[in-house]
Amino acid sequence: MANPVFPQVTAANVWTKVATNVTTGVMHKHKTDIGYWQTYRMTGGTAPTTKDEAVKMFIDNRQSENISASAGIDVYVWSDEAGVLRIDL
Repeated sequence: MANPVFPQVTAANVWTKVATNVTTGVMHKHKTDIGYWQTYRMTGGTAPTTKDEAVKMFIDNRQSENISASAGIDVYVWSDEAGVLRIDL
């Protein structure tokens, strides 16, 4: 496993790519009061543009979300406000 990455979710209400061409990993949140959503694309696919396909993350007070895919994917996160996620790949 590589070292953790701390991508800054730099703006609210836009998709931010937090992982590229991965099959496993874990996303951890740092601020508990921010709403986060995720989606993915097969690596190299077109980035999402709307929140329509978003899946809520960190429900039931979870602090971590797993990344798991049989082929390489790009993972995108949408947040209610600027925030930071730790990504373990």
